[in-house]
Amino acid sequence: MMELLEQNTMDLMGMRAQGKYVEFFLKTVDDWKDKLGRVDSVVNEWLKVQKNWRVLVNIFMDSEDIRMQLPEDSKLFEGVDNDFKTIMNEVFFQPNVIEACTNERGEVL
Repeated sequence: MMELLEQNTMDLMGMRAQGKYVEFFLKTVDDWKDKLGRVDSVVNEWLKVQKNWRVLVNIFMDSEDIRMQLPEDSKLFEGVDNDFKTIMNEVFFQPNVIEACTNERGEVL
């Protein structure tokens, strides 16, 4: 998906560079450039969260010692953990990546 996203972004940049030939479609090209940029940003953020989550889940969920020493932080992480899993579950069942990267109001997740 990331390779296709990069290729489509490059294609849009090439279209945009055509000047007078794309003038009629300029708004559409810019809209697609924004959508693809949003997908790139959201997916990269999800990857960062996932990388950090893998470390933190071992600390706050799998270690009884730390859970006893830091009960408030452990409870906070449990809430974030549930939220992240809910979002990723919704994304899993959304086949359209652009829709998966926005909420029902069109805002970035």
